[in-house]
Amino acid sequence: MNELNLDKARAIIDFAFTGSRVHPSILLAAAVVDHQGYALVLTREPGAPPLLLDIAESKAKSCVVIGMPTRAIMDLAQKKPTWFESASRVAQSRVGTPLWGALGGVIIRDDSGQLLGAAAVAGDTGAGDEAHAKAAIESVGLVADVEGLDVVW
Repeated sequence: MNELNLDKARAIIDFAFTGSRVHPSILLAAAVVDHQGYALVLTREPGAPPLLLDIAESKAKSCVVIGMPTRAIMDLAQKKPTWFESASRVAQSRVGTPLWGALGGVIIRDDSGQLLGAAAVAGDTGAGDEAHAKAAIESVGLVADVEGLDVVW
């Protein structure tokens, strides 16, 4: 069974920090949460701005509580801003973090499509954050879902 465990979560974080960045001086933070949104690993590179860690965790939790990657959440936020704002307030009150509608949070699935958790990176461009998280998930043999639901909002 292909599962998300602590060793894989640590490996995802380690791999996420190895990717190329839009500028060599950029420092990153990364988060991996389980299928219920609980943190498995949260860390930032030494010297990275402290807020990046909170942003990475919020991106990862957003993926799990809504059930789609932040790319899809961003799309939803743009197409249904009133719904997004309301749902974000509910998320803030229920799970302690608002929804994150920007690139960088990626759903982690097993080979059968089962949601295992999410990984997120913060600090690079949004596309860079997403690429780091996607590559890191795939490096441990799990499926990275960056597309989410194929629906018309």
